[in-house]
Amino acid sequence: MSAPDEAPRLDRAEKHAETVHRIYSDRRAAPPARELLLAVAYALSIAPGEPGRVLNTAARVLGRSPGTGRPRFDALVADDAPRYEPPRAAGNWSPGQAPGCEAPRLRPYVYRPRQAPSPLDDEAVVPLRPLPEPVVHVGPGYVPPVDFRNERQICGADSHHKVLELDPRTGWTIARWFCKRHVDHAERVAEQVREQNEAAPEPIPNAGGLLPAYFKAPWEDVYRHYAPASWEPPSYGLSADDWPDPGNPPPARSPRRLRAV
Repeated sequence: MSAPDEAPRLDRAEKHAETVHRIYSDRRAAPPARELLLAVAYALSIAPGEPGRVLNTAARVLGRSPGTGRPRFDALVADDAPRYEPPRAAGNWSPGQAPGCEAPRLRPYVYRPRQAPSPLDDEAVVPLRPLPEPVVHVGPGYVPPVDFRNERQICGADSHHKVLELDPRTGWTIARWFCKRHVDHAERVAEQVREQNEAAPEPIPNAGGLLPAYFKAPWEDVYRHYAPASWEPPSYGLSADDWPDPGNPPPARSPRRLRAV
């Protein structure tokens, strides 16, 4: 039987163990966010410190970045600010890096290797002896792979034109890319999604919002201090537990939130 003064300490240890278990079980928490949550949980339940200075204790535990010398706590809290991050395909990419043209393909794609132009005259070039065809040994049930352009029935050429479509349910961005030969197709798609984009709702956040899911604190003031000046709290709430996500399974709910400040 524990002494009376040890009972609160044991209660805090049990709550801390339960919180750590939920953090490691939360599939939304990437390693940096998980480290931040664990530091706050440790500062709240285990670390000795002054009451009301939990975040200061967590910042001290996380230390400083080796490269810049700035507190790691600042960047981790800023990265946890609730926001919507569009997909990588929606960025401003050059033709060689953008996704391939998704216009419909009219005929199957056939690979035709290009011959390098010779710096000499055709008459002065000595033709080389043609190499024999390579022999590829495969199993009896081998089926040659189908080119992705033929499999998906898309053009696949280097894209130059981007059309952004907003999902009418979530407000999330869907990038459509087209090459120079399909400019008319890109213009037609842009006209088709114009009214849909104007009526699309505010995008549901898909990043951050884990600190309010575990701990109670004036997180909006904290985010405004560490996040970029352009950050605004989403209308769906600060906690990731409160965000609707119709395209994925529901997130791991937190039974209760600990008071941090």
